[in-house]
Amino acid sequence: MAVESTPSSPAELGPGTAEGAARPFDALGKTYEDTYAHLPGRLAAIDWLLARLPHGARVMDIGSGTGRPTAELIAAQGHAVTGYDVSKVMVDLARTQVPAARFELADVRTLADTAGRWDAITAFFPLLQMPRADLDTTLARIADWLAPGGMFVFATVPFDAEDEEIQWMGQTVRCTSYPARTFGQLLRGAGLEVVHEELGVFQPDFPGMGPEEHLFLYAVKPGGAPAPAHRLAGPYPLPETYRGPHELSEQGWLGMEARFERHDIALVADALAGNENVLDVGGGTGAVVREIAGRLGTVTTVEPHAAREASLRPLTSVGVRVLAGRAEDLPLADGEFDAALATWVLHYTDDPDAAVTEMARTVDRAHPEAKVVLVQGAPDNELIALWNRACAPLLGEAPDHQGHLLSRAARLLASRGFEDVSFHRARVDVVFPEAGPEAKAQAAAGVLADFWNTGHPRLGRLREALLPALREHFASGTDRFNDDAVMLLARPRRPLTD
Repeated sequence: MAVESTPSSPAELGPGTAEGAARPFDALGKTYEDTYAHLPGRLAAIDWLLARLPHGARVMDIGSGTGRPTAELIAAQGHAVTGYDVSKVMVDLARTQVPAARFELADVRTLADTAGRWDAITAFFPLLQMPRADLDTTLARIADWLAPGGMFVFATVPFDAEDEEIQWMGQTVRCTSYPARTFGQLLRGAGLEVVHEELGVFQPDFPGMGPEEHLFLYAVKPGGAPAPAHRLAGPYPLPETYRGPHELSEQGWLGMEARFERHDIALVADALAGNENVLDVGGGTGAVVREIAGRLGTVTTVEPHAAREASLRPLTSVGVRVLAGRAEDLPLADGEFDAALATWVLHYTDDPDAAVTEMARTVDRAHPEAKVVLVQGAPDNELIALWNRACAPLLGEAPDHQGHLLSRAARLLASRGFEDVSFHRARVDVVFPEAGPEAKAQAAAGVLADFWNTGHPRLGRLREALLPALREHFASGTDRFNDDAVMLLARPRRPLTD
């Protein structure tokens, strides 16, 4: 709810009652959704939460309204959402519109205590119609309901008054709030760590309403696992050990690079927009460092392979500093950079844990833009699935699991002070424009086999083993494979001061 008429006598119901709180929403129905569903601050908060929720998270949505957008967006990502609202009209609408979630008619003040049950709780403007004593108690109970490491996203309209009658969306409503600074104090007093606090102004698209000041807070309950098992770090279950490094061939990379349509590079560059001194681990063909240097003016890359190091040297003219060295033993000082990144590198290292530890070591955690960025394959990456199905058995190797690497990295980074971990998907395609399915399949067999196993004594057999699956794939009419990526972004948590 946000604050602004035709009196409807809510005073008859008494201040702070569930019936009084429900009355304006029973009257408004879907009009409320139409007015506030696209509120930018709420959508940004949901995005923040989705990037951090563990796989199959249990999420409570307080004041769930029509179910849109909060419950709908979160449930669409496979999470178990339970919404509570005091308005029967709203609950009925939500059950119809968002069947993937569960909705109950209930006052949050009467809910049973469920300590540690919820991975996340959202509350977008639902606590404005209760007395301050109830508001304080409800925020404290929410903190108790969260599991260790659980997240709370809260929004309200800050003002200094209790039981004040206002006009809002043609309704007379009695509201209570606090000044903006007080809400952060209440959450910290309840034992939560406030990691984001933002005041903004929103203009509702409703006749006669003026701009509203909105407060958004994101908070985390301390004491959880260092980093959650995110859906983009799947598929689950994860293997128990690292399979060992893949072979890496410059010839194979060059053959693939000409066929890439990559959106992961722009995603990484955008994540580094606030940085000035960036380390790249594993420069490869130079595609990433060229983009970063073009945006920031300079970047340092460490490359272990002599041939690729030599091929990167010409990029010094565009601001790329090239060093020889291994990811597991970087030739750099502690805290020398404000960000470190590695794109599609961990599965080529002998010891990915050591590589991630080294990257964290080189970043100055006190820098306001300190971060570590890692890119690996997505859980539904078609090329990884093809390799696991057709190549791993023939070569006698363990299946690849990129999510295992990201999950290990997330926990390792969190244990080294980069606790704010989020996951972001990026589209990457490998395109085969050859004419006809057979030509595409033949081309793909050669390119992929060389990419994965250049010089392998069974390379010819590997190409033959790939052909049946490739023919089936291209028979559908497509000209590409999904080689989607996941970007892990890890930052230190910044405590906010009053």
